[in-house]
Amino acid sequence: MKKALVIIILFLVIICGGFIYLYLYNETHVTILGYHGTLPNKINIEKSEFVIDLEKLEKELQFLKKHKYKTLTLKEFLCWKNKKCSKPNKAVLITFDDGYKNNYDYAFPLLKKYNMNAVVFYVGQNSNNYEGNMMSFKEINSSKEKFPNIEFASHSYDLHNHNFKTYEEIDNDIKIMKNIIKTKYFAYPHGEYNEEYIKALKDNGFDLAFTFGPGKEHRKCSRDDNNYKIPRLNISSNMSLGKFKLRMLLPF
Repeated sequence: MKKALVIIILFLVIICGGFIYLYLYNETHVTILGYHGTLPNKINIEKSEFVIDLEKLEKELQFLKKHKYKTLTLKEFLCWKNKKCSKPNKAVLITFDDGYKNNYDYAFPLLKKYNMNAVVFYVGQNSNNYEGNMMSFKEINSSKEKFPNIEFASHSYDLHNHNFKTYEEIDNDIKIMKNIIKTKYFAYPHGEYNEEYIKALKDNGFDLAFTFGPGKEHRKCSRDDNNYKIPRLNISSNMSLGKFKLRMLLPF
């Protein structure tokens, strides 16, 4: 009888210890979701890795809503990252790269429906080279009133389709982009960076820079991560809803 009681007590201690560990770990980590484009299933015929079905996106947002996740703004995330603020027990930062028009047409109304914040890291060149599939500068401006829950930050002006440049070229690109979007937040094109990139961002007053790594290592962000090497989880079209839920629940 005593042996059984000891086993039960040990089991309860382990379970309680596990919950305490997850709670404390969660306080020092935030999940940052990295999306690109989204289209309704009937339109999304190419099934690119980077363009997920709108129905899939809605199920993911429903999961976040059901489990009471708080979607952070960049300002809230920075405050937590710099250890000046606490955060809700369940917090997530939702990001979209590039600035596809389908974000404006489909993702933004869905995010507004569920009262969730999100960030678009925009490629500035598209504001002057509109090809029909990217958001125009006019749509960015209209989003500020129509979708106040959406923020815009930099994904470079014209470095998205280029290899690493010199410090001078990166610095010049950043200065051009400041005329498109005024921001202190940046996402590296393709998640790739070097020390010249980081130095240029620091010199231009940027507070945070997001990657998909380091080195394509998709994981949750720790408070101890370098502010210019913030990791994100890439949410692709081939990630099942079950895997999405598991990644949200796992502590890494």
